[in-house]
Formats: sequence, structure tokens, C-alpha cells
Amino acid sequence: MSSMPRRMQTFLITLACLAVIMVPGTDAKEYRVGYLEGGPYWTFTETLKAMQKEIADSDNWTDLGWDGTVVIPDDLRFSPGWEPEKKPELIKRAQELMARDDLDLIITAGTGATREILKANNGKTPILAMAVADAVKSKFVIDQDDSGVDNFTVRIVPGRYERMFEIFHDVVGFQKLGLVYPDNDDGRKFSNVEDAQAVAKRKGFAIESYTNISTAETMEECFTGVKYLVSQKKIDAFFIPASVGFDWGQSDVKPIIDYLIENKVPSFAREGTKSVKAGALMGFSTYDFSGRGKFLAERAVKILLGTKPRELSMVDNAIPKISLNIFVAEQIGFDPSFDILGASDEIFQEITLPEDRVIK
Repeated sequence: MSSMPRRMQTFLITLACLAVIMVPGTDAKEYRVGYLEGGPYWTFTETLKAMQKEIADSDNWTDLGWDGTVVIPDDLRFSPGWEPEKKPELIKRAQELMARDDLDLIITAGTGATREILKANNGKTPILAMAVADAVKSKFVIDQDDSGVDNFTVRIVPGRYERMFEIFHDVVGFQKLGLVYPDNDDGRKFSNVEDAQAVAKRKGFAIESYTNISTAETMEECFTGVKYLVSQKKIDAFFIPASVGFDWGQSDVKPIIDYLIENKVPSFAREGTKSVKAGALMGFSTYDFSGRGKFLAERAVKILLGTKPRELSMVDNAIPKISLNIFVAEQIGFDPSFDILGASDEIFQEITLPEDRVIK
């Protein structure tokens, strides 16, 4: 396995962990579930693990009368990859899953996979989507109160992304915020461009964008964009998006982080804890996935017990928690106020690179 590409190793390990979600009981019914993601991404993995743990806790579902076994067979879970040439396979896998008549549920992770499943929707097999950048703006749902599709539901956290930019600006007080993204619908969503623009209008800061990025979103492309924004556009803050180019499990993000620190540019990481530990100034805390895991597990259990997905609430009113790295603050010459220190749920005093960091 050591000769196998790291991305494939990570995916296989994840599949092994997620192959069977079990709740012990007598004569437990077996439910067959399909799983589709566009490619491997660490938040997908952590969210699924949390969902697995919550389903396995039978005490959570006693009142619902749940006593089942959820199986995700090897031939029903797919992660084609983020390379542009993998897109046809993603479409094919979505169609394959929707063509089957032996599935009790399909779980999708991410915007791309969810889009393709909905395009192939057979109108019958229940679909539960997670880690979607913005289900409303992606037009997957009518609004946060109605999916508009009887067999579809998704987790939505209202106002989360605008709140990121509001908090970042309140704390740092920047004048020019840098964004790096491919200039397509998904790229704009993963960098929350519309949310940033809305907050910029209210708060009075400018947005500088670099969009010469391919759909592969390589670290090298993203790094070029960051250097351009810092050297040419003189940004004084940067937003780290949910992009493959900034995913430590697939790229060596350290050169970008080092460059931002060396140039004393504060950064806010959309994906939170992992990046803040690794050198971003701040982000929303993502150290604990149990809340979103329980939210999704409850919906999965209710769907498998017969509730139509459209009848379930999609809104998760999770309160954001702040992650802050005071070592980075010192390095870039930023003095956090007592208010932000008191409001932070996680405070790191050093830079700790992720164990799954890709080194090239």
C-alpha cells in the first residue's frame, strides 16, 4: 500500500471505516446505502465519521424505534477525483446509483456530487446531502424551509458564510480582502464570493480577486494567486477557501501559509481548526464534528424509518465557534483584543502542521 498514491490510500482507509454503520439489536434490519463524493476531502471524511458514531449510539434513537444496520457496500461508494477529466466518471456514478432499485438511501458529499445526483434523480430513492457550499444559491432547494424535491434533504446553516466575513473584519479591520478562486459557479461558492461582497458593501472594505485558476485548483495556481494579490493588489487580509489547493490532505499548503505570515497578512480559514493550527490567524472552529454528525444521523435514521426527506427540517442553527492562533498573531504583528480572546473557543500558541500533510 506504501506505493499507492496518498489520495487513494486516504480514500480506501475512509471507506474501510465507513463500510458498515451498525446498531446492535435483535433481528436488525439491514439498510443499503450508496455514497458519492466528487473527490476526497477531509471535511467529508470527518463529517461521515461523526455521522457514523451518532448512528451507532442506539440511545439516540430509542424513541424512534430504530434497530437497524446500515451497510455501504464497496460497489456503491464512489470518489472519482477532483481532476477535470474525472467529471464524466462522477456523472456516470451518479446515474448508476440512481438507476438501482435496491438502495434505501444515497448520501452525497459536496456540491458537485449533489448536483449530479439531483440531475439523475429518479424521484424515488431518498437523498441526504452534506457539506454543500450553499444549497440555496446552488438552486438545489427552493429555500431553507423547503427542498422542493420529495426525496431530497440537505443540511443548511443559515447566515454562516456572511458571518465569517463579518467576524473577520470586526476583529482585523482590514481594507482589502483577497480571494482566490476559479471563475465558475462552484469556485465562487467555495470562496463565498457573494457573501464577501454583501459584507464588503455593509462594512466598507474592498475585495481583490484572482481567478486565473483551473477547475483542478492546484496549490501552485493558488499560490501564484496569493502572491499576485499580496504584491500587486496590496491586500491586507486573505480568506482561505474550501478549495483543493488549500487542502492539507491533498496539497502542501505550507508555502502559502509561510508567505502570508512573512508578509504579515492575516488570514481567515473557512475550514477552521485544521488550518488555524497550521498557521492561519483565525477561522470557525471545526474541531468537533459531533453536532453536524448528530444532525445528519437523525435525518438518516428518520428517512430509513419512512419519513420523506422533504418533510425534514434542513436548518441547523449551530452557533459558530472561533479558532485563533496567537502565535501567528504575534508573527504578523496583530494584537488581538481581550474581547476576541475571550470569545475564542480554541486558542493555539504554536503552529502545528497536520499529520496528513502532503509533502512534495
